[in-house]
Amino acid sequence: MKWIFALLALCYSFSAFAFSGCPQAVSDDNPGFCSSFKSVAECHCKESGLPTGMCRDMEALYKRMMSTFGSLQKVCEYQTDTSVQTCIDDWVCYRQGGRDSQGRLCSSTGRACQ
Repeated sequence: MKWIFALLALCYSFSAFAFSGCPQAVSDDNPGFCSSFKSVAECHCKESGLPTGMCRDMEALYKRMMSTFGSLQKVCEYQTDTSVQTCIDDWVCYRQGGRDSQGRLCSSTGRACQ
């Protein structure tokens, strides 16, 4: 019973991802993408009530989302600020670099943000 309550509380803490006043990040092929995406992700994180330290640590935030939702697809289906594909592209570009689903170089260089 405690486990179910904890899971519900954690999911509720992510409700700000679905109903947010945070701005949107610039396009993932923009040279300013990395700082923009990190700023927006921190905003969503703080609005959800997670600890500030976790909100500044993008890897910790990503791991928390994966442990809560199970996959990036489910995380991106849950949020409503962008399309599911844009959300996936943004996280993949931020963490891994390369090209987005439209073939554009992430951050105009193809490099990961981290």
